[in-house]
Amino acid sequence: MSHLFIRTAIASALIIGAQAVAADQPAEDYVEGQHYRGGSQVCYGGDLFKAQWWATAEQRPVEALTAQNTWDSPWIVQEMGACDASDDSSDGDHSGNHNDNSDSGNSAGSDNSGSDSSSDVAAYQSGQSYRKGSEVCYAGDIFVAQWWANGSDLPSDALTAENTWDSPWVRKEADGCSVNDENNGSENGGDSDGNNGGNSGGDTGNNGDTDNTPISLNLSTSQTQVAGGGTVQLSASASGGDSTLSYSWAQLSPSAPEADIASATSASTSVTLPATTYDVNFVFSLIVSDGETSEEAQVTVQNLAIDAGNGDDANDNGNSGGAVNAVISASANSVGCTGSITLDGSDSTGGSGMSYIWSQTGGPSIKLSNYVGSSTQAVLSEVYSNVTYTFQLTATDSSAASDVAEVSINQTGCASASGHVMGLSELKAEESARTTDSLLQEVKNTVETRDNAIVEAVQPGRSANPTNVQRVESIISEDTWDYLFPLRADAYTYTNFLRAVAKFPAFCGDYTDGRNSDAICRKALAVMFAHFGQETGAHAAAWDEPEWRQGLYWIREIGWTEETSGGYGACESSSSWAADVWPCAINADGGYKSYFGRGAKQLSWNYNYGPFSQAMYGDIYTLLENPELVADTWLNLASAIFFFVYPQPPKPSMLHVVDGTWEPNSVDRANNLSSGFGVTTNIVNGAIECSKGSEDARSQNRMNYYKSFTDYLGVNIPVDEELGCANMGQFETGGAASLSIYWDKDWGWSADNPNNESFACQLVNYQTAYSALNQGDYAKCVEGNFDMTIDYQN
Repeated sequence: MSHLFIRTAIASALIIGAQAVAADQPAEDYVEGQHYRGGSQVCYGGDLFKAQWWATAEQRPVEALTAQNTWDSPWIVQEMGACDASDDSSDGDHSGNHNDNSDSGNSAGSDNSGSDSSSDVAAYQSGQSYRKGSEVCYAGDIFVAQWWANGSDLPSDALTAENTWDSPWVRKEADGCSVNDENNGSENGGDSDGNNGGNSGGDTGNNGDTDNTPISLNLSTSQTQVAGGGTVQLSASASGGDSTLSYSWAQLSPSAPEADIASATSASTSVTLPATTYDVNFVFSLIVSDGETSEEAQVTVQNLAIDAGNGDDANDNGNSGGAVNAVISASANSVGCTGSITLDGSDSTGGSGMSYIWSQTGGPSIKLSNYVGSSTQAVLSEVYSNVTYTFQLTATDSSAASDVAEVSINQTGCASASGHVMGLSELKAEESARTTDSLLQEVKNTVETRDNAIVEAVQPGRSANPTNVQRVESIISEDTWDYLFPLRADAYTYTNFLRAVAKFPAFCGDYTDGRNSDAICRKALAVMFAHFGQETGAHAAAWDEPEWRQGLYWIREIGWTEETSGGYGACESSSSWAADVWPCAINADGGYKSYFGRGAKQLSWNYNYGPFSQAMYGDIYTLLENPELVADTWLNLASAIFFFVYPQPPKPSMLHVVDGTWEPNSVDRANNLSSGFGVTTNIVNGAIECSKGSEDARSQNRMNYYKSFTDYLGVNIPVDEELGCANMGQFETGGAASLSIYWDKDWGWSADNPNNESFACQLVNYQTAYSALNQGDYAKCVEGNFDMTIDYQN
């Protein structure tokens, strides 16, 4: 069975290859003793290698050829025999056909020593890509590449960039080259007047001293949905203006009932929504002004009604009162410089067999003493500024009735700053400014999740269930669920299925652009159920139930138990950086917990459990410490929907294939990639089952199951839909789903910062520990890559 492979916050099958340089740019020869950053490509021994992450001088490409696992070496083989075999790189001798640019890093095609003399710096070649450190002459000036510069990145872009990270180029020396070099600044749309004379602000939009500086405004909310009323945090990040900014919050709609806005004149405020007997969308407006100009933005929070319940429900659920009420008692709600807080959930009420799950949902990340059980402890170390931590408790009884409670703990800042200090609002504003790409925004909308308070309240037939859940209920009733999966493991309950759907609003959600929401939902279910059949089916041809109805038979990988230690874990820091980012927990016998396949998508490995935990709970440790929850709770089906809605660049998400968001471009079509069921198999397990010329038996199973599910659910299969993947190539960079979704250090420089460092991160197309799909990962990236301290009060 295949295993989900996510190394960041997304489901991924180790999609590290084929995502770096343009195909027509030859790689440089490997240089002995040189460090290489993630994404670098080099020629070594005639083969093309790529660095998955930072490679030190001691880590040579040849190690990838003997590594047992892809994480044993930072290098992987991109393509055997792709380079000129005469490069003799295996001997460290780079006297072949490529120029030795180890001193200057210049890939412009000449041997440059790095001198500022124009005679030693080559002229910029239009359309050529340049590696980090390359120096070129352009319009009489010397420019240097801060990182990889593509052919479309002109050196002249650096002259009009507002920030050093807006262009890979920076100007090193004005008038450092002969003015008769080949680039006069007018090619490719360049403005020769703007590029001549070093004027970096000639046409940036400032037409006079009387113009007002525009105000940039972004709003965010701690929760987009709450159930039964509650408090949410509204936050604004604003910049610009010509004087001190003022803030004014107001409720735009509805006129009644009214929410309580704690501070209407602060950049950030809390609002308390009243409990209602019907669903209400609260729209809040913020106006920011500098006294001359103003900017307005709006944010919406949906308040869902919670059914009061009745005596019949109470009897059906087997508990007194018909519901669970989660309660958190904290030993203290505030601490000073340091302290320890005990969180106790034993006052929660409900039926028999109460269970508890803890997670941290806000504040600097800390590790709790445990994540299951009626109580836990948080040890708070010194912090620089006052911070607020939020912790969440999910209480569930044996009837699957659940409730979620949250508590806030305030801590007083006292620690000295370490390095450069940056305000949290500044980091949030940078994150927002760097994630404006339309495709990235579409993906972020697709992977949005609901708060667990709403998810845990879902019950079959409940009138306040989210709209996408109600759509699924109209297609798949509990009786239908029982018919389609008669051999399923006990934990794959209908309620768990509905809660998994509730976690992801985009799955079977509403389309407002004319697409048929119900038809898309039916097809998405048919696709997902077909893959269930292959991934977790019994595959017993002699049984009475046909194979297409044998899905969800397995919930744990065959041969593994929760007590087994040391399986499917990259746990040793010496072998993988994933061990530090997603640390393995310890079993009772002293060995590492095993992260074997669990759930409908057989989630495996600690570097999958950590990101999945982050998406489900806002806390990586909850599932790393208790991986069994992926089998025993609604997460057993949520992991499959998680995989369904998340992309794997350059692969699209399966949802975007089904709903038509993904439209193959020329690169995709050249690899015979077309919308249809076959390409979803390619997404799931393409490296194993596809591109063989004849249909793999596993792919054929998926096709057969898909036909049966579409027939049962009334889904039309177009005559031209490609159901198999035998003749499909693999997804490549340049395809319609290519997208940079990881954060890595921005190697640019700033004259205003210590050591002229950027104190920023940039989006890259190779995997790192930080994902743009996780709000807040930008701040973690900056903190993890620079000597700096976050001021949580500003």
